[in-house]
Amino acid sequence: MTRLTPRQLLLVLAICAALALVSLHSITMRPVIKDAAQNLQMGIDVARDGTMSLEEVAPFKPSMYREPLPVVVDAAAVALVDHLDGRSASNAYFSGPRARLVKLPNVLWVLLLWLAVFSAARRFTGSYLLAVIAGLLAVKPFLSGEDGVDGLYTELPAVALMTLSLNFLLATETRRAAGWAVATGLGFGLLTLTKAATLYVFAFLVLVLAVASAVGWLWADGRRRLAHLALLIVSFGIVVTPWMLRNLQLFGHARISSRGGLVLYTRGLMDQVTPLEYRGTFYVWARPSIQRYLGALLGFSQRDLEQGGRLQRLSEDARTSVYKHDVVAEAAGRPQAAISFHRQARAERVRLETSYDHEGRAHPEVDADESMQKEGMQLVKSHFGANLALAMPLMWRGAPVIFPALLIALVYALRAKRYALALFVLPAFATLVFYALATHFEPRPSLVAHSSAAVATIVLLQALWRWWYAGARQSAVARRAFAEYHQVREREVPGE
Repeated sequence: MTRLTPRQLLLVLAICAALALVSLHSITMRPVIKDAAQNLQMGIDVARDGTMSLEEVAPFKPSMYREPLPVVVDAAAVALVDHLDGRSASNAYFSGPRARLVKLPNVLWVLLLWLAVFSAARRFTGSYLLAVIAGLLAVKPFLSGEDGVDGLYTELPAVALMTLSLNFLLATETRRAAGWAVATGLGFGLLTLTKAATLYVFAFLVLVLAVASAVGWLWADGRRRLAHLALLIVSFGIVVTPWMLRNLQLFGHARISSRGGLVLYTRGLMDQVTPLEYRGTFYVWARPSIQRYLGALLGFSQRDLEQGGRLQRLSEDARTSVYKHDVVAEAAGRPQAAISFHRQARAERVRLETSYDHEGRAHPEVDADESMQKEGMQLVKSHFGANLALAMPLMWRGAPVIFPALLIALVYALRAKRYALALFVLPAFATLVFYALATHFEPRPSLVAHSSAAVATIVLLQALWRWWYAGARQSAVARRAFAEYHQVREREVPGE
């Protein structure tokens, strides 16, 4: 890959400046809510008390409910705002001017994402222009809204860290320098401390690297490839292990976060859908723009999501009567009274936490999640065929465009023996598969794979263009040769 010319470098800097300005303009005083509010609350507790906690007031009990890296970033932002503008009540950070200030680190994540995608796309296409386009496609979903720069969700930092780590991995494969292997492990470690699910993706990636190296697809030097793989694993462990040991010491469980049990248990319940509900998932989980038309085609409507409706167990809409009924059941810890799968699982968590708290356990919320994880695994195993079948509508729910793009790119890369491209696409592809098999896969988490899909799409379009252009050129040459042949024949055999 050739170096950038001064003019190209100047354009890169101009794009970075433009993206920074757009991001700054898009960050508002909008309230920080839901999962992002939990990250912020833990960040405030770290900044004020030094404890990774979810409590709003003292005493601040330690927690492992959220992954630590976004919490640490939020804590640094809160501490900086406190230093520059004076300390304020915690609720001042969830909306208003201070909320806007806490969101400002998102500008750096956007710039990191664009540069990482630009570098990867340029490596695969050899084109400066295509690399710029790929980078802009990758950052577009994050330039507005609470899922991007105007929120504190984990998808933006996660996608930036994944893309950066994959660039390091590609550099390890091409330049064969130990430092790149270490950087790859550190990058994936930080990614795992941002999105716990990527722990399994990293384990799968290591297995793929070991097999690909063994058969000579990657890292041709045998002794060096083993050393690089070992460095990658060790550096990953250096980042992740301290946090897991902290959780083992405090809670008795060496995990990244304590939400996996609820997610897996919810999925285990959803695997028990009836054939009618299975058909209804394609309606319920369709994009809003096509849901009404798909409902007419499949024979469903919004009435089916109300109490007594055919799809009431799939209902999660806060505007329905099911929701109004189920929030009461959840608060009471009565899963048997809840209707929807979603609220049944949450009510079960409340029931277990209450029960363990009455038993005097030190961390009832962690123990409840551990129990739900075990029960959820049993449910998934006992309905394994249904679990595999449900992955299709869940992929339709979470990644209807991104997953096909990654799948086509992966098939193309393997058939064309572009193994570096396959390696770049594989972690994002594996992340989506994991979400489809082990979670209820809401659309937002699929954004982690968006940048890989953007690069893959640009590479596929370039390959398609080259194939078409080569075919068209070959046809033109053939036509010219055919015409020249006839001209020669006419001169040799007049009148023929």
